[in-house]
Amino acid sequence: MKLTNTILITTLMMFGLSQGFGQTGRSDQGSEMTDKDAVKSVSGIIIKVNHPYATLKDENGREYQIHMGPYWYWQREKFELKQNVKTRVRGEVENVNGQYHFYPWEIAQDGKSISLADENGIPKWAGVKNKASKMQGKGQGRSNRWK
Repeated sequence: MKLTNTILITTLMMFGLSQGFGQTGRSDQGSEMTDKDAVKSVSGIIIKVNHPYATLKDENGREYQIHMGPYWYWQREKFELKQNVKTRVRGEVENVNGQYHFYPWEIAQDGKSISLADENGIPKWAGVKNKASKMQGKGQGRSNRWK
């Protein structure tokens, strides 16, 4: 009986660990949004920029934390996100415990735009070499590529 319990516990632990290690991308724990609701276009005002994050407040007062990606990419694209300016953001939105996280595909402001990801949500810097980092994102889950 003791051996049977030990085998059962070991099997359950291994299953639990394999489930945790098998997941990639952002966590869905606490997420209230479905996959079909994940891609959105939101307009509002940028109220804070502190790279690698910015905060967008939409017309209804909802705030989104925008994951901007690496600073070197913004420098290379010669795009600066300005505060207190009307902005449109299109990309993936995730609600985690009541906080909205935006993984933008494109940001438009003042008649200019920056493309941050392709239509599959893969960041433009994924697999790109630069001086600050040997390889950004190659072979990593999406959450790691947005750092």
